[in-house]
Amino acid sequence: MSQDDSTAPETAPNSVSADRRSGLAGKVPMLVGLALALVVGVIAFVVLTGSNDETEAASCVSEEVTLTTAPVMESLVAEAVKDVNADEPCIDIQVTSGTVKDVVALLADPNAVLPEIWIPDSPTWKGQLTAAGWTGTPVADVLAQTPVGLIGGPAAKAPASWTGVLGGGTLAMADPSAEGASALALLAPYAEMKQTGETALTIEEKTVPVAQTYGERAVAGASTETDLTTISASSTQLVPATEQAYLAARRSNDQINMVAPNTGVPMLQYPLIDVNRGSKDILASGGDLSARVGRALTRWFTSTAGVEAIAAAELRGPDGAPLAGGIGLGDTKVLATVPQKTTDDTLRQWRVLAVPSSILAVVDLSGSMKTSIGDITRIQLAVNASQVALDAFPAQARIGIWGFSKNRGEGGVSYAEYATLDRLDAPAGDAGTHGDLVRAEADKLVGRVKGGTGVMDTTLAAYKYAQEKWDPAWFNSVVIFTDGASDDSSSLSLDSLVNQLKSLRDPAKPVKVIIIGISDDADTGELDQIAAATGGQNYLVKDPNEILGVLASALLNR
Repeated sequence: MSQDDSTAPETAPNSVSADRRSGLAGKVPMLVGLALALVVGVIAFVVLTGSNDETEAASCVSEEVTLTTAPVMESLVAEAVKDVNADEPCIDIQVTSGTVKDVVALLADPNAVLPEIWIPDSPTWKGQLTAAGWTGTPVADVLAQTPVGLIGGPAAKAPASWTGVLGGGTLAMADPSAEGASALALLAPYAEMKQTGETALTIEEKTVPVAQTYGERAVAGASTETDLTTISASSTQLVPATEQAYLAARRSNDQINMVAPNTGVPMLQYPLIDVNRGSKDILASGGDLSARVGRALTRWFTSTAGVEAIAAAELRGPDGAPLAGGIGLGDTKVLATVPQKTTDDTLRQWRVLAVPSSILAVVDLSGSMKTSIGDITRIQLAVNASQVALDAFPAQARIGIWGFSKNRGEGGVSYAEYATLDRLDAPAGDAGTHGDLVRAEADKLVGRVKGGTGVMDTTLAAYKYAQEKWDPAWFNSVVIFTDGASDDSSSLSLDSLVNQLKSLRDPAKPVKVIIIGISDDADTGELDQIAAATGGQNYLVKDPNEILGVLASALLNR
């Protein structure tokens, strides 16, 4: 190797020559520019076109579906709607909150628009829709549910049955037409019939005082809704309420206690209803938008997120499993659901029974009323029956007492007034209240028996008097207790009485004559004709305790 060769610069194998470096340096700005242009282009594309969802939302025509949900389900429905909108951005689901009472109010308004989807909070929804000429098809029978128990003070104890509570004088009912818990408290006695041995008739009898007390509050303008915050440590009443409502109220009122009758508890279920939306074929085909939305919402409720949200809201899922941690009613026996007809009939009965009563009680005081029936006289049977009836009526009921027999009153008339027709809570001077006076006068009837039976003249006079005292707030009636037909030859004939009653009858101001026969000697042929002339009925009572059944039947037949 020569000196010149040894001193020549050595080029490394991985190095870049000056010329190559010079060329690359010239191209770098161009590459960077291209890259920046590409990035800017992508950003511009995203900004201009948006995401897939945004693109679809911008290009679709929005379709609206209206939904009304029970208030307790509102937060859950909001989550479900959010989930559905992620998949169906072109459907605008308009959600409002309302009770069955709120939706039923719309039924009475010809200009109102019902929601297309409804999540009601009462088992009465179907009958109330049907009565107004609408239909509803369940998309989901149960989205969530909660058992109904009884809430009282700290000393409240579990009763033997719902029927026992109904007839025990401690049940504080809200409006069963509007509140699901109260509706189920009214239906539970029918669901437990096999366990209690009760019949539909005995349940109706026990419903009369509860319904009349409710009706008194309603007419007086008092609240007919449940307010669990007002229950105190000394409260002796039992209020139907859901497990969920109890747990919520317990946070602000630690004096309340929830108990379950030994026969079991009913479940308040929250279905999802497609309102007035055709047949099952439409639901199955997916051609109906509201049904499609309903199915999508139902899927969320059965998803993991939905199940967790239901539990967090202290509701139970479709399986009815108890809440975690043993809170609420726990693993309590659940009563079977009653048939739809029972629900509809019971609610209809309640509406009739809840109308306050105005009764002019007209008691036969003829000599034959001293006749014994077993170990009791007929007059004592009538008095005892009237006392049982008085116990069934609240303070707002209007009650009056007349007695009748031949030449009973002034001027030789066959009747006399012992207590005028007035509210039981009206003041009556030294006698206390009008109710006190009525009870005292009823007790005196046993010592006033004498003479013949003058039922014809008395019935006409009593009917005219009740018409004069007619009031639209009450069910106006004349109730006649008698052991037989008239034997007063100077009295009206049967034909004359019937014709006059028919002539006086005013459909705009109805007054019914209800005749209660005391003993088998009552001439049911004549008495039937008298009652029928006013749209009333004739009954036979052999036991004072049968009077509540008679009153229930009479009230329901008005």
